[in-house]
Amino acid sequence: MKTDTTHAPAPGITRGRKFDQVRDGAAVIFLRDGYAAASVDDIARSARVSKATLYSYFPDKSLMFREVLRATMDSAFRQQPFAADPESQARTELPRVLSDLATWALSEPRLSLLRVMTAESTRFPDDARDYDDALANRVAAPLAQIIDGWIAAGQIRDHDSGQSSRQLVALITGQVQQPALLTGTTLPDAQVARIARDAAALFLSAYGLQAA
Repeated sequence: MKTDTTHAPAPGITRGRKFDQVRDGAAVIFLRDGYAAASVDDIARSARVSKATLYSYFPDKSLMFREVLRATMDSAFRQQPFAADPESQARTELPRVLSDLATWALSEPRLSLLRVMTAESTRFPDDARDYDDALANRVAAPLAQIIDGWIAAGQIRDHDSGQSSRQLVALITGQVQQPALLTGTTLPDAQVARIARDAAALFLSAYGLQAA
C-alpha cells in the first residue's frame, strides 16, 4: 500500500533513496498486525530490504510505527468523503452524501487505520488525538458546511451544525465500520443505502423545517 509522502519525517528518522519503500513495506505489516505483533523481520521482508537498511532509516520500531500512522492518515483523509451540489435540496441530497460517507469509511486504508488506532490508542495517545482531529476537521467540518448551506437556503432550521454533523458522522461510521472490523463482513450496497436514508430521515425529523 502506498502511503503519503508530503509531510516531513519526524526527528530521528533519516530520509534516503529507499525511505518510501521501507515505510510502505512497514505499513503493510503494521496495518495488518498492529504494533506489538509486528515483527521487524516481517517488515524487512515486506520492504525487501535488510534489517540493517531498515534501521538506517528508522532507529527504533516506535518511530517507524508513528511515521506509518502519520503517512497513512494523510493518505486516508486526503480523499473527500462526499460532495454536495450547493443548489441541492437537503431532503434528496443528504441521503446521497451520507451514502458516500459510508462508502468512504468502508474503504482502505481507513478500516485498517481505525483498527490499529483503536488498538494502539493507549500506547500512542498523541497519534490517536491526531486521528480524532482529522475525523473532525476533514469529515465532520465539511459536512457542517453543507448543512450550513441548507440552513442559509431556508431548508433546515438554524441549529449547531457542528454538533449535528459530528452526530451524523458517528451514526454512519459506527453502523458500517463496526461489522466490517468485528466480522470482516462488508455490508451490501443496499444495506449501506438504507442506513444512509434512515440517518438522513432522523436528521430531517429533528432539524427539518417541519420540526421547528
